[in-house]
Amino acid sequence: MRIFVSSSFEDLREHRAAAIRVLRQLGHEVLAMEDMIAGSATPLAKVLEMVDRSEAYVGVFAWRYGYVPSQAADPQVPAPINIPPAADAVAGETSITHYEYLRAVERKLPVMAFLLDEHYPWPPQLIDGFDKTRAQAPANADRIRALRQVLQQERVVSWFTTPSDLETRVSAAVTMAGLTRQLDLQPATALPPGTGMAGGRSAEMGITSAIIAAGDHQRALKIDLATTWWSTRLYLIASLAQRLTQARRILVVDTKADGALPAPPAAERFVGQLSTSAILSTIGPKLPALGTFAQWLQARPIGYNQVNAEIHGLLAGWRKEFGDAPGTHVNEEMAKIDLTAEILRRWFGDAMLHATTSSSCWTARASFDAYSLFSGCVSSKADSQTVVQGNAA
Repeated sequence: MRIFVSSSFEDLREHRAAAIRVLRQLGHEVLAMEDMIAGSATPLAKVLEMVDRSEAYVGVFAWRYGYVPSQAADPQVPAPINIPPAADAVAGETSITHYEYLRAVERKLPVMAFLLDEHYPWPPQLIDGFDKTRAQAPANADRIRALRQVLQQERVVSWFTTPSDLETRVSAAVTMAGLTRQLDLQPATALPPGTGMAGGRSAEMGITSAIIAAGDHQRALKIDLATTWWSTRLYLIASLAQRLTQARRILVVDTKADGALPAPPAAERFVGQLSTSAILSTIGPKLPALGTFAQWLQARPIGYNQVNAEIHGLLAGWRKEFGDAPGTHVNEEMAKIDLTAEILRRWFGDAMLHATTSSSCWTARASFDAYSLFSGCVSSKADSQTVVQGNAA
């Protein structure tokens, strides 16, 4: 799927990067202003041409309305290209970001809108009306407030705060809209049985082999709750994946048999999907040792010669932060929690994706968080709609 990412730029640089990153990890082609190169076409004409080539639109909005192009931006380019037609756009008054949204609506693209939470602290210099040093800086925030109001009236919106929070919400929204390719559990690198708990050398070898197997080409790792998984070990795997691989998703399955009936050898019940950033931000604050490990990891030099040696060093640092001697894991075992599907749902809530959904739920027009819609859709075989199951947390 080809998805256009729209927003003002300087104020949302890190948020844009997070949204683009997760869309590409989900297998989509992303079109964005970062891809523009110098040429004869005006920026407005170029970005609208990118919208025209897209199959879906993701809009991210904070407190800047964005750059408003002059009606005579380029005298050498005919007026229809300088100011391309878009319903409700006003030449010389409509910003490029607003133009992009209007064109997406005009072309009837699936629209996913994300608004910065109104209660989230935001630097005043990144709010229209406060920074008067910028060229063409608006005198107030009236236009961005009006646009945000329109989005809330016309679209299902989702509220975001940090870049990692936006990353999780974009992933959920794309899944809700039915734009994500069917999840294939097989290509994910599976963690061997026994790696979910501290068990001496075999557990460390399992972690090492999985991280090396994922490398630069695998986008997801997979854990099986049929075996024991400690909360601390899920955090460790997410940390190593973020540092040493391109995998940013952990697929959670359960091959445990139901009741007295044995499960077929390859049967995998999909429990959920978690981003590595969600794992780190959710489990990290639960134990002081995890916070000190994260600080140690951040201070450690990035470069290394052999990945095996680097993993060995990281695991040694992990034991040290728990105060465990080599070959022992007493303190970690005292601190861990044995994970279950119910615990994961309760801890991660809406950040844990459960399944894909059809766009029928997405077409509702109301002003509420898209996650409410995500959790509220109910499976109904009667009308043959495929929807996500409500959060059991």
